[in-house]
Amino acid sequence: MKDDLDLDPGQLDTDDVLIRSLAMSDLDAVVGIDEAWSGEARREFYRIRIQRSLEESSIHLSLAAEIADEVVGFVTVTFFQGEFGRPERAAVLDAIGVHPDHRGQQVAKALIRQLEMNLRALRVEEIRTQVDWDLFPLLGFLAHAGFKPAPRLCLQKSLLG
Repeated sequence: MKDDLDLDPGQLDTDDVLIRSLAMSDLDAVVGIDEAWSGEARREFYRIRIQRSLEESSIHLSLAAEIADEVVGFVTVTFFQGEFGRPERAAVLDAIGVHPDHRGQQVAKALIRQLEMNLRALRVEEIRTQVDWDLFPLLGFLAHAGFKPAPRLCLQKSLLG
Protein backbone atom coordinates (compact mmCIF):
# COMPACT_ATOMS: atom_id res chain seq x y z
CA MET A 1 0.00 0.00 0.00
CA LYS A 2 1.16 3.49 -0.80
CA ASP A 3 1.29 6.19 1.82
CA ASP A 4 -0.06 9.68 1.17
CA LEU A 5 3.32 10.95 -0.10
CA ASP A 6 3.51 8.27 -2.82
CA LEU A 7 0.06 8.93 -4.29
CA ASP A 8 -0.53 10.41 -7.71
CA PRO A 9 -3.03 13.28 -8.06
CA GLY A 10 -6.56 11.90 -7.75
CA GLN A 11 -5.37 8.62 -6.27
CA LEU A 12 -6.65 7.49 -2.86
CA ASP A 13 -4.81 5.39 -0.30
CA THR A 14 -7.76 2.97 -0.43
CA ASP A 15 -7.65 2.37 -4.20
CA ASP A 16 -6.16 -1.14 -3.79
CA VAL A 17 -9.26 -2.23 -1.84
CA LEU A 18 -12.39 -3.17 -3.80
CA ILE A 19 -15.63 -2.56 -1.90
CA ARG A 20 -18.81 -4.37 -2.93
CA SER A 21 -22.01 -5.73 -1.41
CA LEU A 22 -21.64 -8.83 0.71
CA ALA A 23 -23.02 -12.02 -0.84
CA MET A 24 -24.08 -15.19 0.95
CA SER A 25 -21.03 -16.86 -0.61
CA ASP A 26 -18.89 -14.55 1.57
CA LEU A 27 -20.22 -16.05 4.81
CA ASP A 28 -17.24 -18.33 5.49
CA ALA A 29 -14.78 -15.47 4.98
CA VAL A 30 -16.76 -13.11 7.24
CA VAL A 31 -17.06 -15.72 10.00
CA GLY A 32 -13.33 -16.46 9.74
CA ILE A 33 -12.38 -12.78 9.94
CA ASP A 34 -14.60 -12.25 12.97
CA GLU A 35 -13.42 -15.45 14.66
CA ALA A 36 -9.76 -14.44 14.23
CA TRP A 37 -10.50 -11.35 16.32
CA SER A 38 -13.21 -12.53 18.73
CA GLY A 39 -12.22 -16.17 19.20
CA GLU A 40 -15.83 -17.15 18.54
CA ALA A 41 -17.49 -18.45 15.35
CA ARG A 42 -20.71 -16.42 15.09
CA ARG A 43 -21.93 -18.05 11.89
CA GLU A 44 -25.67 -17.63 12.50
CA PHE A 45 -25.28 -13.96 13.47
CA TYR A 46 -23.52 -13.19 10.19
CA ARG A 47 -25.74 -15.45 8.09
CA ILE A 48 -28.75 -13.47 9.30
CA ARG A 49 -27.00 -10.12 8.73
CA ILE A 50 -26.05 -11.01 5.15
CA GLN A 51 -29.46 -12.52 4.39
CA ARG A 52 -31.25 -9.44 5.71
CA SER A 53 -29.07 -7.11 3.66
CA LEU A 54 -29.95 -9.12 0.55
CA GLU A 55 -33.69 -9.38 1.28
CA GLU A 56 -34.38 -6.17 3.24
CA SER A 57 -32.02 -3.65 1.67
CA SER A 58 -34.17 -0.74 2.84
CA ILE A 59 -33.15 -1.43 6.46
CA HIS A 60 -29.88 -3.42 6.22
CA LEU A 61 -26.61 -2.90 4.36
CA SER A 62 -23.53 -5.12 4.26
CA LEU A 63 -20.28 -4.47 2.41
CA ALA A 64 -17.26 -6.64 1.66
CA ALA A 65 -13.69 -5.50 1.12
CA GLU A 66 -11.50 -7.43 -1.34
CA ILE A 67 -7.82 -7.39 -2.11
CA ALA A 68 -6.66 -9.62 -4.98
CA ASP A 69 -10.09 -11.34 -5.19
CA GLU A 70 -10.01 -12.32 -1.50
CA VAL A 71 -12.54 -11.03 1.06
CA VAL A 72 -10.39 -9.35 3.70
CA GLY A 73 -12.96 -7.20 5.51
CA PHE A 74 -16.63 -6.45 6.00
CA VAL A 75 -19.10 -4.07 7.60
CA THR A 76 -22.81 -4.50 8.42
CA VAL A 77 -25.29 -1.74 9.20
CA THR A 78 -28.96 -1.42 10.17
CA PHE A 79 -31.03 1.69 9.35
CA PHE A 80 -33.45 3.42 11.72
CA GLN A 81 -36.12 5.96 10.79
CA GLY A 82 -36.39 7.19 14.35
CA GLU A 83 -35.74 5.98 17.83
CA PHE A 84 -37.63 6.62 21.06
CA GLY A 85 -40.07 8.91 19.24
CA ARG A 86 -37.32 11.09 17.77
CA PRO A 87 -37.58 11.55 13.99
CA GLU A 88 -34.16 10.99 12.50
CA ARG A 89 -32.41 9.02 9.79
CA ALA A 90 -29.64 7.05 11.44
CA ALA A 91 -27.65 3.91 10.81
CA VAL A 92 -26.20 1.60 13.41
CA LEU A 93 -22.88 0.00 12.59
CA ASP A 94 -23.48 -3.58 13.77
CA ALA A 95 -20.12 -5.12 12.94
CA ILE A 96 -16.86 -4.35 11.19
CA GLY A 97 -13.89 -6.63 10.71
CA VAL A 98 -10.58 -6.86 8.89
CA HIS A 99 -8.54 -10.03 8.47
CA PRO A 100 -5.44 -9.83 10.73
CA ASP A 101 -3.13 -10.33 7.73
CA HIS A 102 -4.53 -7.19 6.09
CA ARG A 103 -4.62 -4.75 8.99
CA GLY A 104 -2.77 -1.55 8.20
CA GLN A 105 -3.66 -1.83 4.49
CA GLN A 106 -6.50 0.75 4.59
CA VAL A 107 -9.24 -1.93 4.47
CA ALA A 108 -11.37 -0.53 7.31
CA LYS A 109 -10.83 3.00 5.99
CA ALA A 110 -12.06 1.91 2.54
CA LEU A 111 -15.11 0.21 4.10
CA ILE A 112 -16.04 3.30 6.14
CA ARG A 113 -15.44 5.60 3.16
CA GLN A 114 -17.79 3.57 0.94
CA LEU A 115 -20.30 3.12 3.75
CA GLU A 116 -20.45 6.88 4.28
CA MET A 117 -20.97 7.50 0.55
CA ASN A 118 -23.81 4.95 0.46
CA LEU A 119 -25.44 6.36 3.59
CA ARG A 120 -25.23 9.96 2.35
CA ALA A 121 -26.91 8.89 -0.90
CA LEU A 122 -29.71 7.40 1.22
CA ARG A 123 -29.94 10.67 3.19
CA VAL A 124 -28.84 9.01 6.42
CA GLU A 125 -27.65 11.74 8.76
CA GLU A 126 -25.77 9.85 11.47
CA ILE A 127 -23.93 6.58 12.14
CA ARG A 128 -23.95 5.11 15.63
CA THR A 129 -22.21 2.14 17.14
CA GLN A 130 -21.30 0.63 20.50
CA VAL A 131 -17.83 -0.57 21.42
CA ASP A 132 -16.53 -2.37 24.47
CA TRP A 133 -14.56 0.07 26.60
CA ASP A 134 -11.33 -1.96 26.44
CA LEU A 135 -11.14 -2.45 22.64
CA PHE A 136 -8.54 0.27 22.26
CA PRO A 137 -7.47 -0.45 18.65
CA LEU A 138 -11.11 -0.34 17.48
CA LEU A 139 -11.82 2.76 19.56
CA GLY A 140 -8.74 4.41 18.05
CA PHE A 141 -9.81 3.54 14.50
CA LEU A 142 -13.34 4.84 15.08
CA ALA A 143 -12.01 8.07 16.61
CA HIS A 144 -9.70 8.52 13.61
CA ALA A 145 -12.73 7.91 11.33
CA GLY A 146 -14.59 10.78 13.04
CA PHE A 147 -16.70 8.96 15.61
CA LYS A 148 -17.14 10.70 18.97
CA PRO A 149 -18.87 9.80 22.22
CA ALA A 150 -22.63 10.26 21.85
CA PRO A 151 -24.48 12.69 24.11
CA ARG A 152 -26.34 9.73 25.61
CA LEU A 153 -25.74 7.50 28.56
CA CYS A 154 -26.22 3.77 28.04
CA LEU A 155 -27.65 2.15 31.18
CA GLN A 156 -27.99 -1.48 32.15
CA LYS A 157 -29.19 -3.46 35.14
CA SER A 158 -28.12 -7.00 35.95
CA LEU A 159 -30.95 -9.38 36.79
CA LEU A 160 -28.62 -12.13 37.97
CA GLY A 161 -28.12 -11.02 41.53
